[in-house]
This record gives sequence, structure tokens and C-alpha cells, in this order.
Amino acid sequence: MKHKLFVVALLFFCSFAWAEEFPICMYGVNKPEDIPLIKQAGFTCIRTYSKDSEKLTAIAQTAKDNNIQLVIYSNQAVDTPCQEMAKDWPMLAWYLADEPDVHKLSRERVTEIHKKSKEIFPNHQTALVIGQGKTVVPYYDLSDILMVDWYPVPHLPLTSFGDNVRLAKEGQESAGVGNRPLWGVVQAFDWKEYQQYRPDNDRIGRFPTEAEIRFMSYDGILNGATGLFYYTFGTKDGTLASAHPDWWTRVVSVSQELNKLLPVLENGKIVENPFTVAGPLTAQTRLYKKYKYIILLNRSDKPVNVPKTLLKRNYQLLVGSEKFPQMPAYGAWVIKKRNSIF
Repeated sequence: MKHKLFVVALLFFCSFAWAEEFPICMYGVNKPEDIPLIKQAGFTCIRTYSKDSEKLTAIAQTAKDNNIQLVIYSNQAVDTPCQEMAKDWPMLAWYLADEPDVHKLSRERVTEIHKKSKEIFPNHQTALVIGQGKTVVPYYDLSDILMVDWYPVPHLPLTSFGDNVRLAKEGQESAGVGNRPLWGVVQAFDWKEYQQYRPDNDRIGRFPTEAEIRFMSYDGILNGATGLFYYTFGTKDGTLASAHPDWWTRVVSVSQELNKLLPVLENGKIVENPFTVAGPLTAQTRLYKKYKYIILLNRSDKPVNVPKTLLKRNYQLLVGSEKFPQMPAYGAWVIKKRNSIF
């Protein structure tokens, strides 16, 4: 009897460990009235900068009502009037520090922030975002979750986003925490809207295209991201969508399609690809129920021929405009195929 109970418990543990939450989050949501719009857009969580305790409480309640999780700086709640209430907020994680590698925070200082957050909110996770995948100071093991932000458009190769996610994953593995979540932060802003380090230089920037946002998102996943954030779409006046309707449409197109793939991203088992790919093409296959879901990327700035087998009818294109013998530069396809063993 004890043996049977042990087996049942083991199976339960394995099934629980198998499923992994894949958050799709938007930075800069600072008003409760924007949360239903966030939900409609396919996001599952928000990162808010609001510091007012009353407003934070309203955001938290609206988020809870809409089944949206929160990511907030821990010091926005610690030692404030809302500290006790925050223990029951729908927290995804407390945000410890922003880019400690850029702002020269020591490991000791980050550890202190993590420790205090855990003392007050023992049931909540902590997250730390680094500004690049490989850092001089190894911050990789200082929080429950690691995040990496890298914003290449238009001045750096688009593939550098995925490259930095991969470097961050390698950093986690080298620190012995390769099993912890890693969230990639995708560019959803125009660099020209931010102060530049060299004011004497010409301002360079533009908002990423929908295709670029889509590519970076899937490139992050293929390089180890177990969640995606989009920075940033906050606005002082009006709704998020009314600030830049065209930009909003580009982001939401991607967030909604990722939301539809959440069961696969969270519960799909990564298996061997059913065809051979060679650079600059890269692919990842996940088995979910009776189907294989294949993410195929062209990590080149030029069109590339795809394997001929993909042009067959049993490879159904879920994401991507249309199947052609050539995949466009920085193209992203998601393909569904019935698993042959069934």
C-alpha cells in the first residue's frame, strides 16, 4: 500500500513539474482601466511602475478580477501602507532590481533585496532583469527568476536578442540554476523616445515592425526563454491602444498568437525535429497531445530555402503568411503536424 501511495505521489509530482507557466507580459501598465484591454490582447500579466499605495491596490484588485498577474518592484510595497494587502495580490514575481549590470549593483546588494522580499512575501517569487546575457558580475543565481532585456532595433542585428537569451541561459547553467525560469524582454518602443548617451549624435530609432517583434519573440523561445515581456507601452493619457494605434496593433498581433499557443509552450515536450535543418534555419519541435508543433526561424537577413517536406499538406502553417519554397529574411513559422505514432 505504501509503495502504491509513493508511486501515485511521484506521478503527481512529475506531472506538476512537467507543466511550466509561460507568462506573456506587458511593461508600463499603470492604470486599472487598461487591464481589461491587456487581457483582451492575450497578455497574462503586467509590469506596473505605479508607486501610490491606493492606486497599486486598485490595480491589484482589477488584475485579480481579470485573472492577470503582477510584477512590481518589491520596494513599491515593502514598508508602505499596502504591505499587508500585497501578500494576497496576484503576484507573478516581485521585481528586485533593473539591470544591476548597467547600474553597478553588487551581488551583495541584490542579495539583500531578495532576502528582504522573501522575509515579507515568502510565498511570492522574485525576479531580476539583466541588461545583457553575459555579465561581468554573475547575477544568475540571485533570484527565483532571471530576466534579460536586449533592444536591437534598428542599430544591432535582430538575432542579438536571441543570442543574449542564450547567453543568460548559459549563465544560469554555469551557476547551477539552469532549471530556473528565464524570461526575455522584447523591444516594443522607439529608441528616439529616450534620452541618448551622446546628445551631440543624431537620434537613431524606430518602432519594430510586426515581423521583427514576432521574430524576436520566437527567437527568444528557441534560445531558452520560458516567458516573454514587452517593453514598453505605458502612456500618461488615454488608453494604451490610443497612444500609438499602429504600434499597439503590431504588438497585439504577436501576443494574441502566443496566447493561443500557451498550452503547447507550457505543456509541450521538446522532441527531435521531424526533418533536418541547417543554418541559418533553426527549429524546435514540441509534442503536445497528438500533434507536433514546430517553430521554424530564418536567422538570416536574406531569404532561405526551406526543407521540401514542409511544403506537404500534412504540415499545417499556423503562424506565417503563406508557405513558399523560400522563407523570408527573419521569417517565423509555426507549423502543426499530426504525430505519426498515433
